[in-house]
Amino acid sequence: MVVSLVCRHLHFAYNRVPVLSAVDLEVQAGEFRVLLGRNGSGKTTLIYCLAGLLRPQQGTVTIDGLDLAAAPRAEIAQRVSLVPQEHADIFPFRVLDVVVMGRTATFRFAQRPGPEDYLAAHQVLAELEAEALAERNFNRISGGERRIALLARAILQAQNTLLLDEPTNHLDFNNQYRLLEKIKRLCQEKGTRVVASMHDPNLTARYADTVTMLSQGRVLASGPTETVMTARMVGRLYQTPTRRVDVKGGTPLFAPCTPGQGMDDGKPETAPGLRWT
Repeated sequence: MVVSLVCRHLHFAYNRVPVLSAVDLEVQAGEFRVLLGRNGSGKTTLIYCLAGLLRPQQGTVTIDGLDLAAAPRAEIAQRVSLVPQEHADIFPFRVLDVVVMGRTATFRFAQRPGPEDYLAAHQVLAELEAEALAERNFNRISGGERRIALLARAILQAQNTLLLDEPTNHLDFNNQYRLLEKIKRLCQEKGTRVVASMHDPNLTARYADTVTMLSQGRVLASGPTETVMTARMVGRLYQTPTRRVDVKGGTPLFAPCTPGQGMDDGKPETAPGLRWT
């Protein structure tokens, strides 16, 4: 059995305006793939095509051999779950009830969640170190806590493949890292396949196993993070001269060049443990 998410020669347009062109992608179990690019580069559209919620004009998307274009929605929901970029306030449910909603995607008509569903929801929250949220009102917790609750809901629906649209959107410095650490652990410990759209090259360099850079709906570069994430490629992607700072014992950092200093100009002084490349 093929155990990968595969996107081949995907084209998508809104009202005949091209958004994605000839996109190829393959993501294995346990892999954390980041779609990196500027606003309007097609990242969100690609995420929704991978979820089967948008149907491309050309190309195919398969998950573990299942062709999403021909599969029933319920069968797709058992294999892939989506955490969207934005969410509206909902009825004042407990966080536990919001998480349990992940199971309803595969329920029969009028089926209600049972004790085993609530037990599974508790277990997922515990794995995410968020069980203390279970009885709290979803509308009254912080943005970071809501993100974790929605991640738990997605995991309960389909732990096999998670699609995350801007998972760190509106999160503060601490919560960005806290959430991504949990997502990375899912890949490493559960073999979960994750595709996340992101803007930040530094978070990408720290957490992604592989990176696909999207520019104007086309793949600019794709491959292992250490190969793709160079100063030159990040600079091309964001159309901003960029320098890469190698941190001893850590992941590299990327920063725009100061005025008058191109990507290949000299090497300025650095703090101990830092090396400009």
